[in-house]
Amino acid sequence: MILSKLPKRPVISAFTATATKEVREDIIDILMLQDPAVVSTGYDRPNLYLSVQSPKDKYATMKNFVERHPGQCGIIYCLTRKMVEEVCGKLNKEGFSATRYHAGLSDAERRTNQDDFIYDKSLIMVATNAFGMGIDKSNVRYVIHYNMPKNLESYYQEVGRCSRDGEPGECLLLYGGQDVITNQMFIESNQDNQELDPITRKLVEERDRERLKKMTYYCFTNDCLRDYILRYFGEYKENYCGNCSNCLTGFETVDVTDIAKAMIGCTETSRQRYGANVIMDTLHGANTAKIRNYGMNENPHYAVLSKVPVYKLRQVMNHLLLKEYLSVTNDEYAIVKLTQKAGAVLNEEETILMKMAKEEAVISERKENRKAKKGSSSALDLSNADEELFEKLRTLRLKIAKEEKVPPYIVFSDKTLIHMSVQKPKNREEMLLVSGVGTFKYDKYGERFLEILK
Repeated sequence: MILSKLPKRPVISAFTATATKEVREDIIDILMLQDPAVVSTGYDRPNLYLSVQSPKDKYATMKNFVERHPGQCGIIYCLTRKMVEEVCGKLNKEGFSATRYHAGLSDAERRTNQDDFIYDKSLIMVATNAFGMGIDKSNVRYVIHYNMPKNLESYYQEVGRCSRDGEPGECLLLYGGQDVITNQMFIESNQDNQELDPITRKLVEERDRERLKKMTYYCFTNDCLRDYILRYFGEYKENYCGNCSNCLTGFETVDVTDIAKAMIGCTETSRQRYGANVIMDTLHGANTAKIRNYGMNENPHYAVLSKVPVYKLRQVMNHLLLKEYLSVTNDEYAIVKLTQKAGAVLNEEETILMKMAKEEAVISERKENRKAKKGSSSALDLSNADEELFEKLRTLRLKIAKEEKVPPYIVFSDKTLIHMSVQKPKNREEMLLVSGVGTFKYDKYGERFLEILK
């Protein structure tokens, strides 16, 4: 390492946006930091609404979301360059203001597209994870993950680019089973680890698979999404945030012990040789060639859960994996295995309770609580007259930004313009009371904005 070759060791600082305790320890170890002072500022972003969906048509769901956020800036992350091209092409074809960013573009095009997004010439950036480093655009109002990322570190770093001015923002993750397979392929073909020795490379690969598993469980959990993320990074708060899709869904606690016992029993009697789909097909009584070839139609648990809907079987299977009554192997076949906790269920020593969504799905009272949490500063809460004023202020801001060749949010943030629209200052003294307006900015822009407000 270069540090050992220097005549005198310099003072070293290391910075990262999202890191678990293990990763922080790795950084200390790799850089050989000597008795370092470790500072963590916390991971919670309460202004961000988190949601996960598993739609049949991802594009239609994403398009509907974007249509409900007219005039707002957003980032859409895709796993592959091909997906970026496809999504961006469709959006442009349908009249949306979108641009793209991935490593397959030339440096000049990437720079141009990035500038178009920063300067609000293009409202939507469709990109791979190559985009975002060093981007501090404060008025990104939503981040959509068109595919599930490879780990929670990447996911939380990317949603962290949403609403950096503290205003409400929305983060939507669209999950599909193919996302897991694509990420597994990325892990297997990772070129970054080629210089490592075979043993270390294997350890890194296993760690990456474990992180992918935790990311996948995030898409399945019925618990508070924010709490799941914070616990992953070592922070413990209340398990109800009131600002995620799970907290806003009506749940009831259901006893699924019989289903769980059948799943664990089927895994045991099949000698732990098959994946989750084979186990569920067996329990549901599927009469397929695969089930017959495996001889699972003769398993003692065959068709014992034929009356239970397949979606419910999948929910219980995910719950058993999440709570570690079962595990899956870290290879392409993902074989279901028993854990030490499984025995207690088989021996009827433990009851399995899990939360399941009620049929009515969303509780209106909680929706109202979410609205209240957003606060009156949100652009969504402006009256029609205030919103019209807000748009006039935005037009002036864009004009000034073009004159000075700077991004619009450098002039004033959306939050500041919203406060102006609500408070309607009439003079210098009142303008300086607006959040985000200091003496320097007032002297530079204040009078022009006061003219609009008057």
